[in-house]
Amino acid sequence: MPMTRPHDRRKVTLKDVAAQVGVSHTTVSNAYIRPGQLSAALREKILAAAQELGYTGPDPAAKQLATGRAGALGFLFSEDLPYAFTDPAVLSVLNGVARSCDALETDLALISAGSNLRNRTAPVSLGNAAVDGYILYSVAPDSRCVMMAQQRNVPLVVVDQPRLKGVPYVGIDDRGSAYRAARTLLDLGHRHFGILSLKTAHDGYFGPLTAKRRANIAHSTIAMRLEGYVHALQEAGIAPEDVPTWEIPINSEDMGAEGVRHLLNRAQRPTAILAMSDRVAIGAMQTIRALGLNIPQDVSIFGFDDIPAAESEDLSTVRQPHERKGTEAVRLLSAATGSSENVILETELVLRGSIGSAA
Repeated sequence: MPMTRPHDRRKVTLKDVAAQVGVSHTTVSNAYIRPGQLSAALREKILAAAQELGYTGPDPAAKQLATGRAGALGFLFSEDLPYAFTDPAVLSVLNGVARSCDALETDLALISAGSNLRNRTAPVSLGNAAVDGYILYSVAPDSRCVMMAQQRNVPLVVVDQPRLKGVPYVGIDDRGSAYRAARTLLDLGHRHFGILSLKTAHDGYFGPLTAKRRANIAHSTIAMRLEGYVHALQEAGIAPEDVPTWEIPINSEDMGAEGVRHLLNRAQRPTAILAMSDRVAIGAMQTIRALGLNIPQDVSIFGFDDIPAAESEDLSTVRQPHERKGTEAVRLLSAATGSSENVILETELVLRGSIGSAA
């Protein structure tokens, strides 16, 4: 019967590797967390011995204690976790974050605050991962996770919302961008508008954006886009109450397809639709065509984001620098200077075939 080594019967420790190589346990630790302090030959010898013994590396908690760093950043957002992998805009932001983390040799933890918004009696959790800082991406200002993140002794950066005093911010001029989109349609002669609004609160509401809901919008990005649209229309003499606005609970093509039916089913059908996202706009375009209407001859439509599908759908839209939002957020986190720098990135109107002159 073959002889069983001690490390086959129990968990191999850093000290076992040190004894095998004939160095201190600090030297073995440095091979993992401070490799620059060892020669290449010694580090290779230590790693080879660790592999032979079955040692998998320092415990993450011990590593954090030794270096003062967790080696990871947290990306906190309001939607459920699967949403991050299905929404093109979020994926672009995450790509910017991931590229920057890769360059910094830093890991990334995705943290969803969705359940904390739906169930306000459940305990608040930011997950179990230790992180060196949080990127708060479009988090609802009433999310309890915002307060918890602020209580952690790590740097924070906000992307899009909420605006927090003393916390660095990365975003765009939502109000000005929406204003320019509406102004473009006005300049084409349109005077009958409809708006497809993203959700104003986390309550699953699907229906007309009432005066009460309009006065209590939780999401600043939605409030600013609506302000931009309304300001441009008011300048043209169009009263806000004369512009039907439909609120949808989920940023998806299906919701856009359903929402636009309610805007078109009116005695005075809109000739121009302002959609707060490309996904909503693309879904709306499907319904418009299914109803036998032509784009843009019967209905013009303007999106927001410039996701990849916008080009293939010939959708006019507001181009956001999503990926750069991610890279700028990581830059601000890694700087960790304690400043409250605000980075406002430029947007661009991309005019395609989904808009035309009013009939």
